[in-house]
Amino acid sequence: MVEMAGLSSPMLRVFQVRSDYLLPSTYVIESPSALKILLRPWIVGGKLASYARRSTAEFLRVAYGVSEELRDSHLGTVTEVIPLAGSLYYGVAEAFESVFGEPINRCFIGAKRQLSPTGWVTELAYENFEALSPESVILIGDTIATGGTIERILDATLARGPDIRAVIVYSIAGGLIGAHRLKQLAERLHIPIYLFFSNAIFGVESNGTDMPWLHPGTVVSPGIRAKAESTYGTDLGRRWCCVWDWGDRAKQPLKHLEMLLARCDEELHANVTEKTKNVLEKVRRETQNALEEWKKPLQL
Repeated sequence: MVEMAGLSSPMLRVFQVRSDYLLPSTYVIESPSALKILLRPWIVGGKLASYARRSTAEFLRVAYGVSEELRDSHLGTVTEVIPLAGSLYYGVAEAFESVFGEPINRCFIGAKRQLSPTGWVTELAYENFEALSPESVILIGDTIATGGTIERILDATLARGPDIRAVIVYSIAGGLIGAHRLKQLAERLHIPIYLFFSNAIFGVESNGTDMPWLHPGTVVSPGIRAKAESTYGTDLGRRWCCVWDWGDRAKQPLKHLEMLLARCDEELHANVTEKTKNVLEKVRRETQNALEEWKKPLQL
């Protein structure tokens, strides 16, 4: 990881990740907003949406500094492709308007990831590319693990827009396997692809879903790794996914919080170290408080 001095600031550090395994245009943005999402699993609802929008706005400013294609665009030639439904909660359209002052063209694609006997597969159930303009730069915000879903989505997008000039992807929680897969896709499609990850590029577990902070494959600066280890300890830092289930967390906050509470209770009944116990008790308290807020009656 090499820090890009011209794009970093006291509040936001930007690194280019240099590896033959990855695209040269692979970057890690140390975003304080996204870091709260990744280190506080009890954050849901309005707070989750607010932090996601802020981190997406940070990403857009960095992408503008990196991508010549984006700088050469006008409002009519930038299009967001939204993989339904997790991508909706990145707030790309709202962040784009806050940064550039106008809304963005939006296309939608329904993608469902399912576990088959041979591994994870993605089915596309719905496509709407009415807003795709000629010679577009494509923006996508989505959580990426192995990269199978984003590959299917980009193949479908390029089939509708063969003159697309570049693709710019942002992942609040993105996996190293997916980043490598997108390198292979860029080489196959012969189109510039820019990848931006918040705070780390995570190693992916063998289940193709979980991305722990302390996975041996995680690419992260020493400072952010130290924060993750201080927050979770070495045990949970190696076993717990950094973002949990993004879809449940964004779309079904109660389900996510109840699952997180149950996981804490399960872990507390196991033989864990004192450090792990303290972390679990803190997560449990915060999760219980969040649950109580979500179960209060609606008020005007």
